[in-house]
Amino acid sequence: MNIFIFTGGEAPSPETAKPFFEKCQPDYVIAADSGLETLDLYAELFGKAFGPDLILGDMDSLKNLSLLEKYKNAKRELFPSDKDFTDTELALSTARQICKTSSVVLVGGNGGCLDHLISIYDSFSEDFHADIWLCVNQTVYFLAEKKSAEVYNLQLEDRISVSRLTNNFDNSFIEAEGFEWNCFRKKGMASVSNRISEENFAHKNPAKLFASKGSFLIFAPYHCEVKI
Repeated sequence: MNIFIFTGGEAPSPETAKPFFEKCQPDYVIAADSGLETLDLYAELFGKAFGPDLILGDMDSLKNLSLLEKYKNAKRELFPSDKDFTDTELALSTARQICKTSSVVLVGGNGGCLDHLISIYDSFSEDFHADIWLCVNQTVYFLAEKKSAEVYNLQLEDRISVSRLTNNFDNSFIEAEGFEWNCFRKKGMASVSNRISEENFAHKNPAKLFASKGSFLIFAPYHCEVKI
């Protein structure tokens, strides 16, 4: 089951994210507050599959209130504005309650309030984290401990980064193969703006990662295919 969450802040345009959605369609859609406006843009391009099943949040940042009437058949869960959780966190937690084994895709959350952006990054250390995060210019993939990833379609000019989570800044290790430099950092960001090696590119081989200790985030361009 694929659960998609559309949240506020900057998000990729529907055209930018189209390569991803051509391979992955939602079974259940959650709109968190002003994420409903982003979702409405996607619905115009991709159709009824991108109509909200659930609208939640405190609605303090939703500017186009007419969308609540447009999607009046969607279930609603309203929360007070005075709370110690962001609407994105509430949506992520709700998605896991709907189906613990589902694949959760988060759309948006870039830019805007820096504290909200940090809270999304921090959420990857929680049980309710997203599996994939679609940002303005990058796709972020969660790589769990003892899992491997292969990154296809990397071009020589592409940049790919790997990040540790907030709960394992200095107690994790990831193995890399096929990158320009495979000796990743031992603390904090594992690798920033790395790229595929010329040899791997020439032979059309993927770049490979294995999370031997701890979990990680992989930042890749939209045209890449990441198999985990």
